[in-house]
Amino acid sequence: MLPGPPSRNNFGSIDLSSSGLLAFPSGSSISVVDSRSLQLISTIPLPPPSSPSSNSSSSLSPFITSIRWTPLPLHRDLLSTEPSSHLLLAAADRHGRIALLDFRLKSVLLWFDQDPNPKCGIQDLCWVLSRPDSYILASIAGPSSLSLYSITSSARCFFKYDASPEFLSCIRRDPFDSRHFCVLGLKGFLLSIKVLGETEDDVAIKELHIPADCSELLRLERDAAGGSSSSAPASAVYPLYCVKFAFSPQWRHIIFVTFPRELVVFDLQYETALFSTALPRGGKFLDVLPDPNNELLYCAHLDGRLSIWRRKE
Repeated sequence: MLPGPPSRNNFGSIDLSSSGLLAFPSGSSISVVDSRSLQLISTIPLPPPSSPSSNSSSSLSPFITSIRWTPLPLHRDLLSTEPSSHLLLAAADRHGRIALLDFRLKSVLLWFDQDPNPKCGIQDLCWVLSRPDSYILASIAGPSSLSLYSITSSARCFFKYDASPEFLSCIRRDPFDSRHFCVLGLKGFLLSIKVLGETEDDVAIKELHIPADCSELLRLERDAAGGSSSSAPASAVYPLYCVKFAFSPQWRHIIFVTFPRELVVFDLQYETALFSTALPRGGKFLDVLPDPNNELLYCAHLDGRLSIWRRKE
């Protein structure tokens, strides 16, 4: 029996390891399932925040909002134990905390640098190659803050970027170049970033924009004006407005972007949209996943439907 289903407060986070372990958050715990047998292997709780004042709210663990299994070549020099490389995962929560967890030991190995603005919440995480034998962790905190963390130097933050007033939605790593990744915003704002080391000067960043119809989001922004969610991440402020993208596994520089009612194919090299189509009446896009072997796109929808798209000749 699984320990409770994920809720909308878990931001739809899920990750599959190279060894077939499926991890997803349920409230403030992470469930690990064997993807072949669908058997629950373990549950890992994230400890509550430590606070000088022991009131009831601070003693509760916040919702986990993003999880990512570590890449296999990740260094273990900073760890006192010797865990298997595919049994470590990064987990982040609504209080802005990020932890590196050992699935085998069911414990936190280290905490990443805490953001000075607590309770801003983490929107998404992504591992990015920084050197031939080392990875860094990229995160979106709050509505518009991008941070890069070095694992080899006590999990410190060495790069920050503020994209305000944009709402950043998700991070994805380039399958053709593990040093390159992109960050997408709800209005089509796109960051193309390449990491060449673990200092601020080693990060090359380019700002792009994907044209899209944002009239619905503008209405939502007007309705939310004056609210107290200015420091909350995109999935908390606009839970039913999903903007996601995925790199093409077959075509270099090509990404597939889904806005709630629009599908866009964008070329990063020429910085232009190659194709755009509106979703037929009814329903909204939730996420997009390209087929690694065929020229097909699988799109999940908010109403539970799945649509399959094929490239035209």
